[in-house]
Amino acid sequence: MKKKIYINGRFLTQNVTGVQRVAEQIVKELDITLNKSNIFSQYKIIILVPNCECRDVVFKNIEIRSIGILKGHLWEQIELPLFVKKELLINLCNTGPMIKKNQLVMIHDAAICSAPEGFSKKFVLWYKLLYKQFSRNSRRIVTVSNFSKEELLRYYPKMDNKLGVIYNGVDHVVDINPDEKILSKNDLEADDYILAVSSMNPNKNFRVIGEALAKSKRFSGKVVIAGGNQTGIFADGASSVGHNIKWVGYVTDEELVALYKNARIFIFPSLYEGFGLPPLEAMRMGCVVIASNAASIPEICKEHAIYFDPNSPEDLLNKIESVYENKILRVNQASKALEFSKEYRWSLAARILINYIKELA
Repeated sequence: MKKKIYINGRFLTQNVTGVQRVAEQIVKELDITLNKSNIFSQYKIIILVPNCECRDVVFKNIEIRSIGILKGHLWEQIELPLFVKKELLINLCNTGPMIKKNQLVMIHDAAICSAPEGFSKKFVLWYKLLYKQFSRNSRRIVTVSNFSKEELLRYYPKMDNKLGVIYNGVDHVVDINPDEKILSKNDLEADDYILAVSSMNPNKNFRVIGEALAKSKRFSGKVVIAGGNQTGIFADGASSVGHNIKWVGYVTDEELVALYKNARIFIFPSLYEGFGLPPLEAMRMGCVVIASNAASIPEICKEHAIYFDPNSPEDLLNKIESVYENKILRVNQASKALEFSKEYRWSLAARILINYIKELA
């Protein structure tokens, strides 16, 4: 009989933001990779989900199984560990059952400790409790960058001997068909706007874009911000969207790829990121990136982004004005960045995860 390995599939019941996307892409690639490996001669991998509405995903080699009657945190903390018992559990989205010992947990960053002002107090207290328990109980913890590894060790030194790194991939964007209707729907033209993408968490620092544009006497272009506004979690929400900035709200993957593909510049002004998928997604779509020099961003983007001080609107404005009208610079920068972004592959992330599974199972 094959040994069972379970994956916490709660992410399939949630809206797709950064961590849910990472989980789904890793599992998709895990499914493909396992089909080519002899690991199935030993193990059966099962995704466990609450008995409620889930995203419609299909795997060839990994079973999806609904269990329990609860949902959300209650399902994850009570029914999930009771069902899994002593078998290995893989958690890919920052959360997992705090009493479970035989598990791997992926923690994407230490923002609740380093930048708590971006979250509600209830959210911060809950995740601090979870991370403390994971540092004590979990057999393996992984994160998504060396920056995040150092941050987590600063706050949770007990993670030291169990903490590893798995970089995200970015090749998922090439499989998405762009929905160009998002342009006409928002009165946008190709190569005639600057794009920024993320939630409206104040740590994402969209304010600096508005402040930079307010100082400009020359720039009259459009800046488009795409992404959800999770005001129930974030303490400050979207408090300053100026007249130069068009917020289009939540967009589909197809619309997002179209926005990346047609933007003249992508700006990533974040103050804190554990990894930061959006600038790599923009690079993969051939868009030049102007990015904050904070947190993990220089580690991930290396020399293929144009960096600015996220606390300096003047520095950002200088970078915008130097790039916006310089087509030769944009083409050269974008071409090199596109090739660089191909190094971030979900297949590599899946292979590293498989190695951890073999180590723990």
